[in-house]
Amino acid sequence: MLDPSLAAVNDVLATTPHVMFCIKAPDGTYLAANQAFADRAGVSAPGDVVGRTAHDLFPPELAEQYAAQDAAVLGAGHMLSNELELITRPDGTYGWFLTSKSRWTDHAGDPVGMVSVSVDLRTPADAAAPHAQFATAVEVARTRFAEQLPVGDLATAAEMSVNQLERVARRLLGLSPKQLILRFRLEEALRLLATTDLPIAEIAQRCGYYDQSAFSRHFKRTVGVAPATHRAARDGR
Repeated sequence: MLDPSLAAVNDVLATTPHVMFCIKAPDGTYLAANQAFADRAGVSAPGDVVGRTAHDLFPPELAEQYAAQDAAVLGAGHMLSNELELITRPDGTYGWFLTSKSRWTDHAGDPVGMVSVSVDLRTPADAAAPHAQFATAVEVARTRFAEQLPVGDLATAAEMSVNQLERVARRLLGLSPKQLILRFRLEEALRLLATTDLPIAEIAQRCGYYDQSAFSRHFKRTVGVAPATHRAARDGR
């Protein structure tokens, strides 16, 4: 049975749109989830998630990534805060999410589970529309992501200080300017992987990475699989 406070959170987020929520036991089994998480896992209802693990619901590489995150949160108590992740939505489109994970403990301080919340970010154009200055910074990030682009250049374009830009970016998009640049880089990488036969090293260079290994590390951390694995899966190989 869930702790009453967690049960209340579960009730609140049960049908909240654009937010995936789940609670896990220390052994990795799901104790609760909302409908958005069930949709993401490819099952019809939250009850179909309960009692299963990530390895039951997701591809092996993704399950391993989630298990590694969970171990860091549960074992060392390191909270995962606003990790930018690229997740496939139920309709097959890609969505950018900010994921946070935290453990909860009993009265003795021993971990008894973990709570995970992933918020689906809206598109930059939609979010930035109310703020014309910030929209200019978004456009600079969109067109110059392949460069080694300093955040100061975005701030200058928006006629803001770097600190102001950070605050506005987090308020409007829920992510930092650096995360925004990374978002555009990976979106272009996904496009090139899906529509061209370019070598991975060339895609890395075109998307602003120093080398292929740096690109592969960032891609796997965000998407969950290596670029070559992702390309093969999309091609049905």
